[in-house]
Amino acid sequence: MPFLLIALLVLQEQQYQERITVERILIDARVTDSRGNPITDLKPADFRVRVDGKPAIVETVDWIPETAAERELAEIDKAPAQVNTTMNVPAPRGRLFIFFFQTDFGRHPSRVIGQMDILQRIDSFLDFLEPDDRVAVLSFDSHLKFRLDFTDKKSEIAAAMHDAILINEPNTPHVVPMPSLRSHLDPQVMKDARDSSQALLIIGNALRPIPGPKSMILFGWGLGTLSGGRVWMERSYPAARQALEGARVSVFSLDFTQADAHSLSVGLGQVSGDTGGFYASTFRFPNIAIERLHKTLAGHYELEVRKPDTKIRGLHTIEVDVDRRGAEVMARSTYVDRD
Repeated sequence: MPFLLIALLVLQEQQYQERITVERILIDARVTDSRGNPITDLKPADFRVRVDGKPAIVETVDWIPETAAERELAEIDKAPAQVNTTMNVPAPRGRLFIFFFQTDFGRHPSRVIGQMDILQRIDSFLDFLEPDDRVAVLSFDSHLKFRLDFTDKKSEIAAAMHDAILINEPNTPHVVPMPSLRSHLDPQVMKDARDSSQALLIIGNALRPIPGPKSMILFGWGLGTLSGGRVWMERSYPAARQALEGARVSVFSLDFTQADAHSLSVGLGQVSGDTGGFYASTFRFPNIAIERLHKTLAGHYELEVRKPDTKIRGLHTIEVDVDRRGAEVMARSTYVDRD
């Protein structure tokens, strides 16, 4: 009898242990110095991550160079092209960019002039693209408009950026090889988008089937609504943030409003801070903002973090810091349970 009892207890313990699972979180992080240059030599011990305020163990850290110059510095060759023999969407070889324009339907001079100034600097945004990079272009004025699917053709990218200032209904972009947004963007859903946060939600959901990290350059004039002396994000913003997080999209907001300060810049800063990007104004020093963007997008870290038991289900907060003086860390601020 004692032998049978011991065997039963051992079996129960094994069954209990089998139910214990360790959940890991993948975090994309960009770390730059005071001059905006990427810091590339960080190890797991250099990172401090907290989930819901509790310390989390950083198990692995990989530096992913994303430009030829950074790969050369890291002595890493570009991965050779592989034939995809499955029905799954292959991970892109280069970077994926979404150029998203807020075009002011009310034609406020400070916004229109700012967007026109961006268009004078198109070459600055095209020259830093690598041969394998792909860019899609969308805009929002009275509703969301799909102007260009992912392509490496700079002439088409430039034309779509120019057209984004128009209050017109663009033609449906032509079919492109994977990765592609076309099959994931419903024309009626885009027409029903009433504000930029809804547009971000639609774009985020469309990007989720495409693997790997993506960068959205938000050329804009503001997010949210000013009421009672403060800026309130739209009701759809939490869902938009979750969609962008799920698609691994970092938003880099370039505020083209022709003003030293304005209330709706708060919203642009929030979406960038929430998704692991940054906010910059292009009013006084546009070249500095563009140069910072180029440097920041040269590479990123992929952190595999063991999630601590926080007794919280659903939405979790994430804090990422590094043990390096003067370093700026850009990483998403939330995580949502997948089950």
